[in-house]
Amino acid sequence: MKKLLTILTPTYNRGKYLENIFVSLQQQTNQNFEWIIVDDGSTDNTEKIVESFIKSDKLVIKYLYKKNGGKHTAVNYGLKYISTKLTVILDSDDYFTNDAVEVIEKTYNENKNEKNICGFTFLKRRRNGELFGSEFPREGRYNFSKWRLSKVVTDERCDVFYSDVMKNYPFSEYEGEKYIGESTMMIKMSSRYDMICKNIAIYIADYLEGGLTDNSRKLRLHSLLGGMEYCNVSMVSGIYWRRRLKSALLYDTYGFLKNIKPKKLINDSNAPLLTTIFYPISIIIGKYWKNKYKL
Repeated sequence: MKKLLTILTPTYNRGKYLENIFVSLQQQTNQNFEWIIVDDGSTDNTEKIVESFIKSDKLVIKYLYKKNGGKHTAVNYGLKYISTKLTVILDSDDYFTNDAVEVIEKTYNENKNEKNICGFTFLKRRRNGELFGSEFPREGRYNFSKWRLSKVVTDERCDVFYSDVMKNYPFSEYEGEKYIGESTMMIKMSSRYDMICKNIAIYIADYLEGGLTDNSRKLRLHSLLGGMEYCNVSMVSGIYWRRRLKSALLYDTYGFLKNIKPKKLINDSNAPLLTTIFYPISIIIGKYWKNKYKL
């Protein structure tokens, strides 16, 4: 029988943490899922660890290996092998509550006839029980750009997507760059789709040393084109004005660091006036970052 949900785990040299996911998935009160692990070129013992999971025959697991390219490329790669109705990304050092899949399926069944919905959003909490950010002001239909980029709600969330929609919005991949913000995909989706939010925490996480979040500033400054794309989609009309201003400044700064001419930055911008206004300031910031981060 075909499963409803794919749990997609991109991983890079995090083999020692995968056991936590393996245990949590065995404890799920609903087993209507498969687990796809995309190994993004790990050099540790990830493959052997996953092989032991598969040999145990306790879960439906698919292991995929690819050359290292960053989390977003691992997600894109994994999407090619997904055939389930729903997909959720579970990072390699995090895990689910025991009823996570049950809650996801229940929410899907309650809302599967809703039109123009790309997925469902749940809360994340830390291992000590503390929530990431605040609850949604109400449950039900909401728009990512209008709520989560406008500080109606803040911080991390667990997003479950319709797989077919997610496949239509893959992450852009730029040669030599290993990072692009996950919100880039979600902002694009939000121009056509809403989501359903629930004030139920199903995802457990903490930011561990050496993880993606811990290294995000360094990754961003070495992934300037990806950063520019995120900032550009964050400047479209309808985005919260403070977010648009910050994005315009960062867009210009990344462009300056990438040695892109001002005329091209302005021509390619979703907010040419803001791009023009902030460019002189971006030169100052860019020079400062060059010196500070040895770019």
